[in-house]
Amino acid sequence: MKKKITWLLFHEPAELFIRTAEHFEQELNAQTGNAYEFEILELADYEAKYCGGKQCDPLEELRSGRVQMSQLYIEALAQANVTNFLALALPYLFRDHAHATRVFEGEIGTELLDHVQETIGIKGLSFTYSGGYKCMAVNRPVHTVEEFNNLTYKLKTNSVGVDMFNALGATPVEGDVADFRDTTLPRYGADAREDQTHAIKTEHAMYLTTILANREMMDSMSESHFEAFKQAAKVAAHAERIKSVQDADDISVTPALQRSLNISQLIEFDAAQHAKLREKLEPVREKWRAFFPNALVDRIQAC
Repeated sequence: MKKKITWLLFHEPAELFIRTAEHFEQELNAQTGNAYEFEILELADYEAKYCGGKQCDPLEELRSGRVQMSQLYIEALAQANVTNFLALALPYLFRDHAHATRVFEGEIGTELLDHVQETIGIKGLSFTYSGGYKCMAVNRPVHTVEEFNNLTYKLKTNSVGVDMFNALGATPVEGDVADFRDTTLPRYGADAREDQTHAIKTEHAMYLTTILANREMMDSMSESHFEAFKQAAKVAAHAERIKSVQDADDISVTPALQRSLNISQLIEFDAAQHAKLREKLEPVREKWRAFFPNALVDRIQAC
């Protein structure tokens, strides 16, 4: 009899997460002789079927074993006490996607994933993108870094994000009335407010997610299946990062895709503005460097 895996698609847009879950399913069953049957559910469908229509906490669903797998933003995990993940939100941490891959698939990535189990009792399996490099969604054109000084942002619980926006001179406001927010091009339609139609390609940080699994399920399986889960997660995550980068590249050069995401104008800073942005934001990274143990930021940058 096949073992059932319920995979909760907690975040939007669902299509960015469904393909990772489906690829993982294919990879895992190829390695285990089709030993697993997957139920991949969007949040509303899961809550209607298993929670009586009430809202659920994805981490609690994972811990309890009601959900066996999911994929969550690193910032959500950082807020849940996986504090080392906050380092991954720092500005200008990764030189390029090859650098990020070395971090995620090497010793540092393993250390970070182990930190998930140590802090919240859930297995971390691999790192994925949710669009790759970030952009800004703004309700007006912004062609210079100085123009952020006159804008507002929604107050975040992520202290790194607050520090970055403050460094730009922006002003925090309560409620959904802010001038701008950060997102990625593939996520734009899900994140940006209807009037935030101007996309600024700042590429100041990455939008990252993590594939997670119930610890008891993982600890109770055979060594061969345990390794199959890890390998399937690595393969699916690697492929998703490549596809996510391609998605962003396609949107950058395809006006029809931009219009479908409610982007009226895609603005790319010139080299001088990118240098000014880096000058504004790199001190935020330096401020946080000592917060993380074992020289984490130094080791990521040196990887």
